[in-house]
Amino acid sequence: MTDKILIAVDGSEYSRKALEFACKMAIKFDGELHIVHVPQGIAADRVMVLGGASIMIHATKEQLEAAGRQLVEAAAGIAADAGCANVKTELRGGDPATEILASADEHEADYIVIGSRGLGDFSGILLGSVSHKVNHSASCTCITVH
Repeated sequence: MTDKILIAVDGSEYSRKALEFACKMAIKFDGELHIVHVPQGIAADRVMVLGGASIMIHATKEQLEAAGRQLVEAAAGIAADAGCANVKTELRGGDPATEILASADEHEADYIVIGSRGLGDFSGILLGSVSHKVNHSASCTCITVH
């Protein structure tokens, strides 16, 4: 049986660490790596570590999606360079935590790997972070990488 590992990426430093960890898991367990990204507006200009995409505060939906595609392609490249043979990517729209959980359920993921902090703004602190929501609502094992 092949383990299915869903890795949520957002371009943050913690996201990259989580991707590296998920790659090691996929290689060790001959697993399928499913990379998912949910584009969302952010509170300030940021540089995504994976793919180097820069998103402006007033980015259009098309710009967010283009940057998201660049991000998942860069993440897939990192996974391939690490030796992962079975890599799939997905771009979803909506609330990040909800969409990560839905993707995990749809793909029958055995594990969700997510960074402990992402590119979210101050409201994320008040409303609860994506990783917190995913960890408390997932139907499979969740691994948070710091």
